[in-house]
Amino acid sequence: MSSITYVTLQQFCSFHQCETLILEDFLDHGIIRVERQNDIVLIPEPELPKLEKALRLHLDLGVNAAGIDIILNLLERMEGVME
Repeated sequence: MSSITYVTLQQFCSFHQCETLILEDFLDHGIIRVERQNDIVLIPEPELPKLEKALRLHLDLGVNAAGIDIILNLLERMEGVME
């Protein structure tokens, strides 16, 4: 059985030099799944690529959280069709 590694929201923001408010907006839109332990937000390692993609869409292209949610859902659908 494999164990899941977690990264805290603070660690992710520190590494990527971004504001926690951006990621909290992503959480509000359900873009990524997280776990909460007390007041600490834990991001499962499998969610990191999706979160990094969302952050790039926001920072590089200026896409808001609602738009990112739509884009990522469409990309997942396209990947599903291609398989």
